Amino acid sequence: MGNHEMQEERRPGKKKTHRLYAFVVLLLGAAILALGILILFYVQKIEVSGNEYCSDQQIVDVVKEDKYAVNTLYIAAKYALGKGETLPCLDAISVRLTAPWAIKVTVREKPIVGYVNNGDQYAYFDKEGLVIYESTVMMEGLPCIEGIDLENIELYSQLETDSSKIFEEILETSQEVKKYELNTDKIVCKGNDIYLYIGTVYVNLGSKVSSEQIAQIKPILGKLEGQEGTLHLENYSDSSGTITFDIGEIPE
Repeated sequence: MGNHEMQEERRPGKKKTHRLYAFVVLLLGAAILALGILILFYVQKIEVSGNEYCSDQQIVDVVKEDKYAVNTLYIAAKYALGKGETLPCLDAISVRLTAPWAIKVTVREKPIVGYVNNGDQYAYFDKEGLVIYESTVMMEGLPCIEGIDLENIELYSQLETDSSKIFEEILETSQEVKKYELNTDKIVCKGNDIYLYIGTVYVNLGSKVSSEQIAQIKPILGKLEGQEGTLHLENYSDSSGTITFDIGEIPE
């Protein structure tokens, strides 16, 4: 009877020991699992696609800007929730895992609608007048903006001018030129009028630019057969179809 009572007294202590042992095992297992995840999903490779003028390194740097962005799962989750960092030159950015240690970053850049000369560099801007790219190399097929004084020409800064109204029209012109795929050499402001320089043809759009005006240009150019002169669209509208071409007339 006495031995039986002693065995009964020892059992609670054994249970506590087993529970502690199980807890330690679970704790070690969780630690090993966490360490395995950290090692397995540690960022070793970042692939970038969809970019043309924004460099791979710029995009990689912004993705890894967060001090915790050393884990692929963390990065992917952050961008899936819309909490990831981005660049002013990007319209969209998405991240997905291609392997536990590798991610692919796909971006959509803001379209460039024109550029201005800025010393020995070209400053390229979007439809809002935001400078989204700077380079010493001139891109083909984009219009150069001339004839208006601009201030604060810096990357990721808004172009500024005292002539805000005419500049709004120039931005509108740049957008429409891109929309109708016109290969324009430059957009020039002369007084209150805006001109497009397209080869040997100078298109006068007047002080108020419309999509209807720009839509007329490409069909007319096909009929001019390389002639030099000024195409007058300043008085053209849906209600008034007046279009004239003065051969040899060059705006001063």
